[in-house]
Amino acid sequence: MFSVYLIIGIFAGLMSGLFGIGGGIIVIPALSAIFLYHGLVPHESIMHMAVGTSLAVLVITSLSAMYAHHKHQAVRWDVVINMLPGLCIGATLGAVVAHLLPSNGLREIFSVFLIIMGMRLIMQAKQIESSGSLPSKRSMTIVSVLMGILASILGVGGGIIMVPYFLHCGLRMLEATGTSIACGLSIGLVASLSFMVIGLLAKTHIPWSTGYIYWPAFFGVAAASVFLAPLGALLAHKLPVRLLRRLFGVFLLVIAIDMMAV
Repeated sequence: MFSVYLIIGIFAGLMSGLFGIGGGIIVIPALSAIFLYHGLVPHESIMHMAVGTSLAVLVITSLSAMYAHHKHQAVRWDVVINMLPGLCIGATLGAVVAHLLPSNGLREIFSVFLIIMGMRLIMQAKQIESSGSLPSKRSMTIVSVLMGILASILGVGGGIIMVPYFLHCGLRMLEATGTSIACGLSIGLVASLSFMVIGLLAKTHIPWSTGYIYWPAFFGVAAASVFLAPLGALLAHKLPVRLLRRLFGVFLLVIAIDMMAV
């Protein structure tokens, strides 16, 4: 079983570095399928455990991918600092909302959201309208809270939402990707801790887990993904920008279809 987690981690690491998504869109469908097939987690907690574990892995993969993008000067730290408070607040609120939702509800929300974002990126693959400048700090705070909530519920680190937003704000594709990874680190840290605490308070007693984090999956996925994230970041700096956007959109649609089939 541990080897399966390693394979998941390989793909999650590549996608984390390449698309700035934290790998969650691979980890969550894969873990939910494994938990269901092997009966490792009660049905009503499958998606909660998959999301919580994915967010914990996000912390590790984000560190590696963020460093790789930082070396290429592709992280806008001024943007990260402005969005940090709102992201932390939103991540906490999102964990609470996710806990209150049924497992099937989380799966449906995850699938629909990926379809919407995937189609948006594909249709705008040639050009995303840019405002030419960053919005006000107040506007960025409001947006970051909403992003934190959605990212925490979906367990995807926020890259799916942030990359299009940063492109609209005038950042280059590589800057949008690198900055989204840095923002995703704060989301992953706060949200995973929230999922852990909320799961403990809900008295979720599942072997080898703490709250909504399943440790065997965490260590297996994280161990592999941390080494593959820099490779994904390297590929991001080698691929054409237009191709990168299209791959991002198509990939989201594929994962959404897979989730609906579970």
